[in-house]
Amino acid sequence: MKTYELLNISDELNRLPLGKLTIAQRAALMRTICAISQARKPFDESLKEAREKLKPEGFDELAGNESRTDEEESKYKALVDEYNEAVQAAIQPNLEAEATLTVAKPMTQEELLALADAAPDWTAGHIVYLQEALGIAGE
Repeated sequence: MKTYELLNISDELNRLPLGKLTIAQRAALMRTICAISQARKPFDESLKEAREKLKPEGFDELAGNESRTDEEESKYKALVDEYNEAVQAAIQPNLEAEATLTVAKPMTQEELLALADAAPDWTAGHIVYLQEALGIAGE
């Protein structure tokens, strides 16, 4: 799977409310989330490095100034746009790179379906997408 897919799955799973899941279902979900965290580490490190090294000069001073003048605000917005574009350009190849996800004990089909009960706004599409992306065999 592509890194951007891994990041999307990570976001979706981390937003799930856990209240309706049993302890066993939560454990299965946590195994998956932990495996995703490990798989995304190289990307997260690259992103952190890009953010540190591409930060424009004077950015922190302007960002920390809560009472910017109109001229400073304009300069700050331009710096933010320049900074975001530079970071995006630097990490784009990493987003398209293949990521390998290895879950020691993958979720079962039943555990995956329980996630839909935890998130009523999920559709069948969410479940099918996760099933395919996480390699969970259907029963």
